[in-house]
Amino acid sequence: MPRIIRKALYHKLRELPELVEFQRDFELISGMKLAFVDELGLGDELRHDRLPLCAAIHASAAGSAMCARARHALLSSAADHSSCMLCDAGLNEVVVPLNISGIRAGYFMFGGTAPQPANPQAVHKARHLLRKNGLDVSECELESLLRQTPVVSKEALDACKRLAQLAAKQIALKITDQLVDPEAKMPLPVTKACGFIRARALTDDINLTDVARHCGVSEGHLSRMFHHATGLTFREYVTQVRMEHAKALLTRTGKTITEIAYESGFQSLSQFHRVFRKINGKTAGEMRVAGKSGA
Repeated sequence: MPRIIRKALYHKLRELPELVEFQRDFELISGMKLAFVDELGLGDELRHDRLPLCAAIHASAAGSAMCARARHALLSSAADHSSCMLCDAGLNEVVVPLNISGIRAGYFMFGGTAPQPANPQAVHKARHLLRKNGLDVSECELESLLRQTPVVSKEALDACKRLAQLAAKQIALKITDQLVDPEAKMPLPVTKACGFIRARALTDDINLTDVARHCGVSEGHLSRMFHHATGLTFREYVTQVRMEHAKALLTRTGKTITEIAYESGFQSLSQFHRVFRKINGKTAGEMRVAGKSGA
């Protein structure tokens, strides 16, 4: 399954009322923020800024980099099943994958809590690990920050993990009927349409008529088949192809945003800005700044 489709599926899930409602209910019950992130760990804001220790860590570039490494390690360990870990600050972090018909559509993540009340041994260990990551926090300050950190027992954390797993299964069932197996089993016209779109979307103002003619089927038939196989409309897929290219240029080149917009197949700068913010939750300028700072 092309990453573009997985990415688009993730964005459709983020807008699903059942997922948004579960995030809200989970936070009300547990007191922990439940983030929903994509396969790269991006999407919802993961920083526990209201937690004093996490906020202090993220105040420095070294701290942000430490958390990014921990997040990557946690996601890598959760390819097919839920995973838990203690970060170098001694805090719990949990990830629960959300898979749909074998497609990894995203992950639930929560944590930022301590497994037990602060004690001298835990403070000493956390200070040692933080210093190894370039963060020099005094023992007195670290103890104070740990004492302000919510404590969630292993039993309670496991219960929260099971709730997230159950929700992931229910949400997957909600949209499974829109999908077939991964691309290898897609109908041939859909596979041909995806290839045609990826080849032309950045340079041509392609439309459904052109794609249907290329695939040898009617517009209506291709439209229905495409949506059933990918979970996306024809136009949504075209937009995602263009957006993935724009984001790659944004993070890997020094081209201006105007250049990026037109080189990615958008017809106007205003259209690019509107679509970019809707899909990514931030402007292109904000994403470029965040990429440079490592946030």
